[in-house]
Amino acid sequence: MAPTISWVPQRTAADHLGVSERTILRWRNAGLLKLGVHYRRKFPAVNSPLLYKLELVDKAMTEAFARDHRTLELAEGS
Repeated sequence: MAPTISWVPQRTAADHLGVSERTILRWRNAGLLKLGVHYRRKFPAVNSPLLYKLELVDKAMTEAFARDHRTLELAEGS
């Protein structure tokens, strides 16, 4: 049976990853974290808190940091 992927608050995600909530914001803005895949709003309102899928965020960050730094610089410039 596949494990259940649960949504956690942004603070919990930041603590788990060992980064600040501001860093998670930068990752979202850089396109490393995708809306609906890695994070979503708790309620359908603009100022509703964000929730994250820890397993998918952790996987995305592992893959992003495993890439060559020149690839990341090119991605940020587009």
